[in-house]
Amino acid sequence: MNILIVVDMQQGFIKSERMSALEMRILDLLKSGTFDKVIATRYQNSRNSTYEKLLSWSSMETAEEQRLANHYRDYVDLVVDKSIYTCVDGNFLQSLCRLNGGSYPETVYLVGADTDCCVLTIATGLFEHNIRPVVLTRYCDSAGGPKSHEAGITCMARLIGERQLVDKCIDSRGDLVGI
Repeated sequence: MNILIVVDMQQGFIKSERMSALEMRILDLLKSGTFDKVIATRYQNSRNSTYEKLLSWSSMETAEEQRLANHYRDYVDLVVDKSIYTCVDGNFLQSLCRLNGGSYPETVYLVGADTDCCVLTIATGLFEHNIRPVVLTRYCDSAGGPKSHEAGITCMARLIGERQLVDKCIDSRGDLVGI
């Protein structure tokens, strides 16, 4: 079974032209029908969170900011709320098993935002639970810009291995193609 995790594609994260373009690339991927199940993570910040206290970052606290991208609703089988970078915990792993027919999947695909934060930590969490994370890098990006995106890819190459980073697009038949 092909399971895709769409990481944090929410209204508060897709304000820039760069992130809006990512939203559309992921929508094309979802429309391809390549994936049997789709999980969307939804980051929810709160007042006095660690992000607010240590990073002076108070975005993603309102319901509007936290709302998933409108275009994705028809494709998502499960929404997983999280208040930290990763969603990989016991509850998530149980949900993943249920979606996969009762056992851990061997491989899970990841796309979304931000390559250098949430995508990286979720991929690492899956790897640490013996699930191969395949990050489709053309369907990832960072609000921090190209350097942050590339830094995330560099770190993941070391943490989960270069073979798990796929720099290809997926066509309407679900085939990986280079551009």
